[in-house]
Amino acid sequence: MNALIELKCSREIFMAIKPEERSSLTDAKIYQSEDKVRLEIKADSISDLRAALNSWLRLIKMCQEIEVLI
Repeated sequence: MNALIELKCSREIFMAIKPEERSSLTDAKIYQSEDKVRLEIKADSISDLRAALNSWLRLIKMCQEIEVLI
């Protein structure tokens, strides 16, 4: 199972979530180009993929909320 997501995110958010790539339970790769972050996730099952997507999207949302406060 694979998923590819592109989101509009700042460089600061990219730098905040990039270290999580190494500790992910699924195979996750994060790239940035201009003002977009590309997240590629590979998982063994649909439930693992769903869990990984939820985790990554929750992390990105939290970073965006913090960025607004700063």
